[in-house]
Amino acid sequence: MSPRDRVRLVAAGLACCLALLGGAGCSTARSPLPIEAGPLPRSPAPPVEPTSAPAGAVNPDGTCRQDGRPVRSTQPPLDPLPAPGRMPAGSRMRAIAQNRGYLRVGIVTDAPPAGLMNWRTLRLEGFDVGIARAVAAAIFGPGDVDDHIQFRAVTTSEREDLLRSNMVDMLVATMTITCERKRQVRFSSVYYESTLRLLVRQEAGFTDIADLTGRPVCTSAGSTASEKLARLPAPAPRVVTRSRIADCLVALQHGDVDAIVGDDVLLAGLAAQDPYTTVLGPQAFGAAFAAGGRLDEPYGIAMPITGDTAGDDGFVAFVNGVLRQIMLDGTWSRLYDEWLRPGLRVPGRPPLVGADTS
Repeated sequence: MSPRDRVRLVAAGLACCLALLGGAGCSTARSPLPIEAGPLPRSPAPPVEPTSAPAGAVNPDGTCRQDGRPVRSTQPPLDPLPAPGRMPAGSRMRAIAQNRGYLRVGIVTDAPPAGLMNWRTLRLEGFDVGIARAVAAAIFGPGDVDDHIQFRAVTTSEREDLLRSNMVDMLVATMTITCERKRQVRFSSVYYESTLRLLVRQEAGFTDIADLTGRPVCTSAGSTASEKLARLPAPAPRVVTRSRIADCLVALQHGDVDAIVGDDVLLAGLAAQDPYTTVLGPQAFGAAFAAGGRLDEPYGIAMPITGDTAGDDGFVAFVNGVLRQIMLDGTWSRLYDEWLRPGLRVPGRPPLVGADTS
């Protein structure tokens, strides 16, 4: 079986699975977010790369700063990057290229605009998908990149398990870097700075999280949003979890919950599917909740801890090098403008590797 046949079979399998799981509010075919009248100008590429900010004191295992925020990246980007098809001998990238011939990537497949299935082409699309393809292209070259990448559909709650069981080489799946997760997996530098938001029905009359005290609020199981909501002091909303954020929209439409809490990217995708909903800004959580960066949701590419520290370090450094490259050459901005900006309505600024923006 050729690599292209393998990719097509995986895509077809995802399509069948998602069709069986289908329901209202779950968009798996490409449905671009609505664009207001008039074209948007492109997000500008950064003219220079900022210097690193002081990291600050960290805890003994190196995962967390003393202020409770995660250490964003401890592995400098590989610079210069090796040419595609010429990975260093003994490296993880060389083993992926020569021993297997394709990169295995866990991705969300029903969370536009991060990841979604285009039913016309049976091809995965979205911001995270574009990031994953950039990594594969850096290993194998840009030509026929889908011949050298195998996507696996993942849910929020199973992401770490897939890495620990060696089912994927990496996760590009709206995964927030946290102190606890850094003890279980390796993370790249930040590839997108997401923030927590609140989605409600337009005519419901809710303006902030306090209005939802005692009411059911939905988020995806295993997400950082569910952890943050669980730590709210009483009286607080009643937290309801679903395996997928799309299922929360179904629950909202059926009247089972009154609001959804999630990352700005994901909620923008849900709001695009239901014009009777609206996404509230950070002020909806109040100053106390926002203190200490609790609204921050920095996305990173997750990779397994294999026990081969040198190999793990080399792989993370390579991925960080790829992220740095696409942030500087305009690829990141093109992906942002295509997938995220129509819903977020603000210009994108790449979180350049080496700049601690926390």
